[in-house]
Amino acid sequence: MTDSPGEQPGPTGPLPHPVLMLAPARSYSTVSLAMLAGHPQLYGFPEMLVFSAPTVGEILEGVGRPANAAWIEFGNIGISRAVAQIHEGTQSPAALERAMDWLRDHGNWKAVALMDYLLRRVYPKIGLEKSPDTVRSERALNACLQAYPQSMYLHLTRHPVSTVRSMQKHWARFFPPEMPEQLRSRVCLMSWYTCHLRIVKALLGLPGDQWMRVRAEDLLREPRVWLPRVLDRLSLGHDNLTIEQMMQTDKWRFAQYNPDAAGGGDYSFMRNPALRPVPAPAAELDSPSWEITNEVRRRITVLARYLGY
Repeated sequence: MTDSPGEQPGPTGPLPHPVLMLAPARSYSTVSLAMLAGHPQLYGFPEMLVFSAPTVGEILEGVGRPANAAWIEFGNIGISRAVAQIHEGTQSPAALERAMDWLRDHGNWKAVALMDYLLRRVYPKIGLEKSPDTVRSERALNACLQAYPQSMYLHLTRHPVSTVRSMQKHWARFFPPEMPEQLRSRVCLMSWYTCHLRIVKALLGLPGDQWMRVRAEDLLREPRVWLPRVLDRLSLGHDNLTIEQMMQTDKWRFAQYNPDAAGGGDYSFMRNPALRPVPAPAAELDSPSWEITNEVRRRITVLARYLGY
């Protein structure tokens, strides 16, 4: 096994630029990534949080994430699954433990050096990664853009009402029991708003041919229409057989639910990773239950319409 970023297997020349999906939590990003990972030239990683902290050791310590030991441990599962699969071709409990040992031994590596190492290991495939943590702060998103300024970026969106509803359900166990429902809704709403606004502002600084915005509802409801459009933007070939293979999201190597490693993406998807239809976006861009001010409602509406809702 290599011990330094300069002694890595794979191409000795420049690496292919990875494809980076930018999306807040609960944006159908796991199933969308699983679908894209079905392309023969793409390697879809689980959520690895590589831009959440400067070094591998700091990622494992949970720097920049909520100081909750169980949550930090859960968040580290994705990166250990990636290393185990790439090193050993399996995600067994023993392989995952060896992967964690390897990561701890390389704790002084820059997080981007780890990403480059993994990109070399999956070469000639092009790495594809998404982690909601990347867009939760300007620091993390800037780290991503600075590390891979020539990469292709996919901005995945989801309707604000269904996103907030999904966030409330998914994050219920993390909210204090005494927190009122309206406040929970507003916390989720602000997460949707600030993350998307952060992405929009960041992408304005990139050439237009270097990024693409896709409504997740469109991608999942009409994959035969939208997958070719995405692949064309990525300059990747496709035919009908390729599209049909990509729709088999249960074939993604990180899709299967593993009670010993139920992390690295949406575990509800991993419990049943088949591609399923999703509801069409609602016409209403807010919900009365949010109890927000008119100014907040105006801002939400403006951004949602800008995103195509």
